[in-house]
Amino acid sequence: MILAMSSGFVLDVGDLLTHPGRTRPVEVAGPIDAAIEHARVAGPVVVRLRLEGLTDGVFAKGVIEAPIHLVCNRCLTEWDEELVLEMKQLFARDLAEDIYRVEDQSIDLENPIRDEVFLVLPLVSICRESCLGLCATCGADLNTSPCQGHDEEEASPFALLKDLLPD
Repeated sequence: MILAMSSGFVLDVGDLLTHPGRTRPVEVAGPIDAAIEHARVAGPVVVRLRLEGLTDGVFAKGVIEAPIHLVCNRCLTEWDEELVLEMKQLFARDLAEDIYRVEDQSIDLENPIRDEVFLVLPLVSICRESCLGLCATCGADLNTSPCQGHDEEEASPFALLKDLLPD
């Protein structure tokens, strides 16, 4: 097994390019910068792959594991989870624009790993399905205690209109 340094995800695959059908396991680990509004990768990503040499490139198949930090979109509760997902990626020598390339007998796994992680990070994180969120007036967490109500009326330019309508 080959372990890439945490400074990058570049692997030498010259031995696989010259012997189609040959396989080898690899494990790479390092930081990935992947974050959206309420979800981000919180530590080093570990990737375990089996690389297979092809006549015109390399096929990588394996598992990505990453700790992620999430913030609930309703109540702002923070928590950590372990993200585990499958990765299958072709690296080719040809010049196709939508394929990751083999360059100088090496492949760079960083962009494919980041792309796979971005695809599964939740756009809206919810701590639990029954989350009640925060009170819109005082900001109290409605999951921990019910809001005691508010004696003050809202300062709204439309507050005068309520007197025009019958109860």
